[in-house]
Amino acid sequence: MSPDKELDTVIPVSAYKLSGINANPQSDKIDALQVFIATCAGHRRHNDDACAVRLPEGSTLQRHGSLTALADGVASAEAGGEAARAAINGFFCDYYSTPETWSTRHAVARVLHSLNNWLYRQSGGSVEIQRGWLTTFSAIIFKGASAHLVHIGDSRIYRLRAGKLECLSRDHSHRLAPGRTFLSRALGMDAHIDVDYRCEALEPGDIYLLTSDGIHDFLPDTSIQERLLEFGESTPQQLIDTALRAGSSDNLSAVVTRVNAIGSPRCDELAMHNRELPFAPDLRPGQKLDGFLILQELYASNRSHLYLARDQKTGELRAIKTPSVNYCDDPHYIERFIAEEWTGRRVNHPGIIKLYPPKVGRSSLYHVLEYVEGQTLRQWMQLNPQAQIPQVRTLLAQLISALRSLQRLEIIHGDLKPENIMMRRDGRLVVVDLGGVDCPGLREQLLFSDPSVPGSKNYAAPEFFFGDSPSHRSDIFSVGVIAYELLTGSYPYPERLGSLHYHLKSYQHLRFMKAGSHREDIPFWIDGALQKACAPNPKQRYSSLSEFIRDLEVPNSDFKSPKGRPLLEKNPLLFWQLLALVLLFSHLLYFF
Repeated sequence: MSPDKELDTVIPVSAYKLSGINANPQSDKIDALQVFIATCAGHRRHNDDACAVRLPEGSTLQRHGSLTALADGVASAEAGGEAARAAINGFFCDYYSTPETWSTRHAVARVLHSLNNWLYRQSGGSVEIQRGWLTTFSAIIFKGASAHLVHIGDSRIYRLRAGKLECLSRDHSHRLAPGRTFLSRALGMDAHIDVDYRCEALEPGDIYLLTSDGIHDFLPDTSIQERLLEFGESTPQQLIDTALRAGSSDNLSAVVTRVNAIGSPRCDELAMHNRELPFAPDLRPGQKLDGFLILQELYASNRSHLYLARDQKTGELRAIKTPSVNYCDDPHYIERFIAEEWTGRRVNHPGIIKLYPPKVGRSSLYHVLEYVEGQTLRQWMQLNPQAQIPQVRTLLAQLISALRSLQRLEIIHGDLKPENIMMRRDGRLVVVDLGGVDCPGLREQLLFSDPSVPGSKNYAAPEFFFGDSPSHRSDIFSVGVIAYELLTGSYPYPERLGSLHYHLKSYQHLRFMKAGSHREDIPFWIDGALQKACAPNPKQRYSSLSEFIRDLEVPNSDFKSPKGRPLLEKNPLLFWQLLALVLLFSHLLYFF
């Protein structure tokens, strides 16, 4: 989004008060946050500072938190003031539009990267400060029990805790001489930016302060501390007045926030209500559940049941997924079942099954899903052993397109396998199970904490079992194994079968079996792509799915043609037959 549009969150007046999550001044409820702002041009003709605050309510507060920000346009730049106002406007617009599946850190990084590119282009890509749209930027996001601090430039972030003042930011500037400072980092200064980020735990009574250099360059910490100890509506104006008396010749801005109470991350009705719902009973054809007529059972396991049902109001076919009563007292299972619905309702891609909002007043815990007619990829593989390479490329391209939509939302699927992928009657693939998903939004908003391995050991990446953190490369491993199996009908790591996998202690213990050992018509460069996708160590895998699909289509020069493959790879059966024959002859020679 272009930051051209002016927002009402920019505070251009000399003093402004906006206090509390409940903005009603008549309310007796103690406000969790109190925010006071003051900004002025000082002795200069124009005010190139911009500051803003947003204290949302309800679901917006839960998803993105409250936000205070300050930008100080570089005075020596041609459009410093415009850059500061654009940065504030753009950040407030775009941050509150980011997907709730993203982590706060990732959301901030994406938004600031986009803003920086826009400002840099406004300057014509110039490296000359005098021609640039340059501004410092500092912000605090109060979310749950944490303060997320974002900073670039020489504006500052302070915290007063238990009477002690601490500067939490680092100036990106160098002092050349008294009154002369060289700014080393700012928004719009370069095509690539490095923004400081840190996350601090909140404590009741904390006071956070954002200042432009027109204040902190002219006031000692002791003076700032004294003003904050007397926190009130006039605090930011007192800081400005004191700095002016101390000789400040710059624009001056201050945003002061006191934390009166600490919130906790709370999700929507899924966390507040669904955890209290009873499990749905076992259903039979002809029974009804909240307006759905059960037609038949589609699938049953010890973990869940899937039914075909008809919505009696719309007449549409739906799939109803119910949790197994075997896990009614397992909090991690319930957590993961709720997480599946929360995530599915935030994904929109034809290759990912749709999860629909439940009906108002539902009586039990279940999911309402799109009904996908067709067969599982496992069933298709059984009918098409060792599929042709062009077929495999087509199927993988569909699967990768769906997974990239998850990756853009910072979602790790975690349980990719042929049984969880359906093939529609027209040949299109659909990922139908999101029961193993994980993403930062789940952990921030639903307090998701399930430590268990979500996937099948034959497809789940080794890091799940070795205690390393999973990432999008974990899904790349699973896709690589599926591709290998589509082509060969086998797994790339035989030692993962049975119970042996659980005894492996490092990535080095997994030995990749070349796909060419199962099919002589597989080119060496496709074999190389499969091996890289299935690398045990995630650092050695592809960094993106697009690289993998490209290497399956076009030979990668990094994969060298072997001069001659060992007989064990080319023909394992002949190798072992010859070895047995040699052993037999040596045994006979021993006796003769």
